Amino acid sequence: MTTRSATLPTASAALFAVAGLVDLTFLPAIGSEDAPVPVIIILAVLGAGTLAAVVPARRGSRPALVTVVVARLVSALLAIVSFFAGAPLWVMIAEAVVVVSTAAALVLLRRRPALTAAA
Repeated sequence: MTTRSATLPTASAALFAVAGLVDLTFLPAIGSEDAPVPVIIILAVLGAGTLAAVVPARRGSRPALVTVVVARLVSALLAIVSFFAGAPLWVMIAEAVVVVSTAAALVLLRRRPALTAAA
């Protein structure tokens, strides 16, 4: 019998954490001109949730792994909107980092050895 591992590989964890940190860096923009406060708050919650769930996911928690993946997917979808909403260049660059790091982490997560022999 074989079992599927629920652990988060180191490279994927690092990329997800970078994307979560980028989401948190938008918090100081609250109060600036044309800053979409609800979107910034949602991104901050997603970033904090990602960072809080990365360590348990690395330790094998399947709910934490699902939390990380869902938070990053929602954040990446919100990030794509910034390219069409006329956001400043620095926002588009930061959101590009989120999208690319999320995509790369998901590819690495999918490409890892998924099956291990049961003891």
